[in-house]
Amino acid sequence: MELQSLIYLFVGISFTIYFGIAMWTKSTSTKDFYIVKKANNKTISNGLSIAVDFISAATFISFAGIFLYSYSLTNYIIVGIISGFFILIFIIAPKIREKNELSIPSFFDIKYSSLEIKKLSAFIILAISFLYLCAQIKATGIIFSRIFQIEFTLALLFASILTFFYATIFGKKEFSYSYILQYIIILFSFATPIIFLTISLTNSFIPQLAIFSSIQNTENLVVEIQNSFNISLKESSFLTTTFLTISLALGVATLPHILTKFFHTSSVENSKKSAIWATVFIALIYSFLISLPALSYINFSKNISNVEYKSFIKDEFINDKNEQIYGKWLKTWEDTNLVKYSDENSDNLVTLNELKIDPDTIFLLNSEVNNMPNWVIALVISGALAATLSTITGLLLLIKATLVNEFLPNNKKISKLKLNSILAILIVAATLFQINNSYTILQIVLLAFSISAATLFPTIILTIFKNIDKKSIFFALLISFLFVVIYTIVYNFKVEQSNYFLYLIPESIGIVGAFLNFFIAIIASKFIFSKNKKSKEIR
Repeated sequence: MELQSLIYLFVGISFTIYFGIAMWTKSTSTKDFYIVKKANNKTISNGLSIAVDFISAATFISFAGIFLYSYSLTNYIIVGIISGFFILIFIIAPKIREKNELSIPSFFDIKYSSLEIKKLSAFIILAISFLYLCAQIKATGIIFSRIFQIEFTLALLFASILTFFYATIFGKKEFSYSYILQYIIILFSFATPIIFLTISLTNSFIPQLAIFSSIQNTENLVVEIQNSFNISLKESSFLTTTFLTISLALGVATLPHILTKFFHTSSVENSKKSAIWATVFIALIYSFLISLPALSYINFSKNISNVEYKSFIKDEFINDKNEQIYGKWLKTWEDTNLVKYSDENSDNLVTLNELKIDPDTIFLLNSEVNNMPNWVIALVISGALAATLSTITGLLLLIKATLVNEFLPNNKKISKLKLNSILAILIVAATLFQINNSYTILQIVLLAFSISAATLFPTIILTIFKNIDKKSIFFALLISFLFVVIYTIVYNFKVEQSNYFLYLIPESIGIVGAFLNFFIAIIASKFIFSKNKKSKEIR
């Protein structure tokens, strides 16, 4: 079947499945957001649901584009994420499950009996969820650009409409088998193109072992990665990459839409088991990521090297080895404005350095650049949409619940029209944020991790201590949040890169914010608010 027809078919099936799940699980009224779901004893299915919500556009779409910066970032990010889940298993999940509360703000309220802390933490959760939603909307826009072969800006409009559509229909109930189906779709569509890349570019067929396999020019893939790692150490601070890893770990351990899952487990022990299963399912998908940036680089270098533009975009180019190189994809993606070709030396030959490629398109491009079978290309696009939609639904549910529970608690008869109007404003803002925005999906998500690491992680840990004053907690939470936000704004608009504070990028600043949070809370409680220590114990 012709490629575009297959794309429509696969995407149609994917969308139908998710639309069906959305309608099946639809809540009947806003009252549903006040009802605590019956405790869930199915730790495997809960682990699956966590994995499905976590494997977002950042993993599925944006990760492959790391090779445009440095292979070594792959290692730091994977270590940070897996470490974060270990922190979640042994520290965070058991702690937040001690009391049967609806949400993180309610959990803080039990400890500190402070409406201010509850409202501020709810606002921070909305901010983190908003950033995550921005990333998913951008991903959906990229996917729609390819599906309908339209400009990215127009595709963003379609993405915002789809997001609002999901916001109005997605509900409260959960079915374990729906998560099993979603996970299988995501895993299969993510792993298949990477396996194809491994087979076509190395002498191995196992992506996890590709770094030890020889490539066609007899060089070793691991040498490419090591060279990039050395370059990375010269170009960036070791402190930056270390802080990035720690910030990632702390941020992953306290992601709001992930922590919400642990309020549905039946016991502390089941919380741990759910987190363990989630780590297993996520690690399985991340195991395919180890070699992906390097494989992507080799794929692009091999298939985009001194090819004649006009014949290339017509799939008519024959290289020196009498091999046909397919390049119709270039014209298709040029129409989206996400890939641009500039013939700098006017020789009508396409080279990789003459292409301006949005890093977030690399994973979708890989299968087309490598000339994989049409069904694989269609599978990748539909799988990317599935991964994005699964995260969008989880985020929208959290945003809805937070708005209704924390900001409108005395108005349980709030109309759906009013709630949907608020969601529409958030979705429009998230869409506008993506226009002329140079941030990649991965960078946006990492910023969300930084905020979570600087605010929610220290505040949860501080609930262990009996004598931390609630005013100290409030100011520590507020200042650490403002610190990350202001640093990010100044970093992006005011400061030259050579003048960074300790050369730290905003994605790495979460750990500094966490230390600041701890410092302010402890010092203020000891020396400023020492006479007002009346916090309620959680035990």
